[in-house]
Amino acid sequence: MNDERAEARGKVLVRLRRVEGQVRGVQRMLEEERECEQVLTQLMAVRSSIDQIGLLLMEAHIQDCLLKDVESDATRLQALRETLQMWARFGLLPGASSPLEEH
Repeated sequence: MNDERAEARGKVLVRLRRVEGQVRGVQRMLEEERECEQVLTQLMAVRSSIDQIGLLLMEAHIQDCLLKDVESDATRLQALRETLQMWARFGLLPGASSPLEEH
């Protein structure tokens, strides 16, 4: 495993440990019967963290697997990263219907 890939993997593991702590926090909040809004806010933070981890993994997959033997320049890779970030920010929520689906 090269240094760049090992560093990316380390970042993902750190983020996963942080999410694990956030989920434990949500469990404690429920046990303490905290306000629903507080619990929901924390759940949204967990979800956002998971989405960011997914982006990191998707970017690594694209770069290490899909584009492994394809020559590409830094500008195109940066454009791809920005597109992924835009999709994560504005993409559909899980369970939401696509505008392309027939009703």
